[in-house]
Amino acid sequence: MKKKINPKPPGRPRRTDKDNTVVPASERWTLPGEKRKTYIVNTELADKIDEIAHTDRTKLKDEVNDAFTAHVAKWEKKNGAIKLRKK
Repeated sequence: MKKKINPKPPGRPRRTDKDNTVVPASERWTLPGEKRKTYIVNTELADKIDEIAHTDRTKLKDEVNDAFTAHVAKWEKKNGAIKLRKK
């Protein structure tokens, strides 16, 4: 008697959060209200931000968040509140 071989193994299971809902890969390991994004920046600037985080013993994401927050506040002071587009 020949053994039946499943021709295709089942696919990789989808990752879920604690409530058993499917979570996009970009939101895994993030806190509520956070979103994972990728930006291209000048190498020297990125190295300087890394060094600031290391010197201040803070997380890199906190340093980047502070820089973005300061820039947005400066822009809004000059141009008014930013209205976000609905997705």
